[in-house]
Amino acid sequence: MRDLAKYKGVIPAFYACYDDQGEVSQERVKELVQYYIDKGVQGIYVNGSSGECIYQSVEDRKQIIDTHLKSKVEK
Repeated sequence: MRDLAKYKGVIPAFYACYDDQGEVSQERVKELVQYYIDKGVQGIYVNGSSGECIYQSVEDRKQIIDTHLKSKVEK
């Protein structure tokens, strides 16, 4: 049987962060990632069940995932 411990706790769906021109904001993505970490979440569900993912371009989804993965985690 698989270890399901990694699925315990809060794992929020990650909403995309846009700038005032409607483009994905890498800075806002980083800020939201850090906010979730500071609040003690166990993980983040990127481009997931928030519903907006299906309306984004593939490039926007890739940019959000890439920025999320490269975000500097400060504790």
